[in-house]
Amino acid sequence: MNLFDAAEAERLKLHGKAVAAQSRSELLGLARVYALMLVRRNGTVHADDVAGAMANDGLNYADLGNAAGSVFDCSFQWTGQVIRSLRPSTHGRIVRVWRLKCDT
Repeated sequence: MNLFDAAEAERLKLHGKAVAAQSRSELLGLARVYALMLVRRNGTVHADDVAGAMANDGLNYADLGNAAGSVFDCSFQWTGQVIRSLRPSTHGRIVRVWRLKCDT
């Protein structure tokens, strides 16, 4: 076994994201709609933005579980910026700030 294998690490990451996304596909689809709406309005978006918009409509971002890692799909590009999350459940971890790759 090779302790460091970038290709295998990427393969396992993509597999894990696909499994998580499949198990929460309906809510994940809604979260992606919120993310697209917010990025089109504001130019950038992050997980706290999506969580807030979902909460305003009675949905819980935390219900995505591991599928939350798939909200910002190939339509999005990381800006290189991060913020500290303000949601208590995140314990202040950093989250990426995203923009659209192109107008979709």
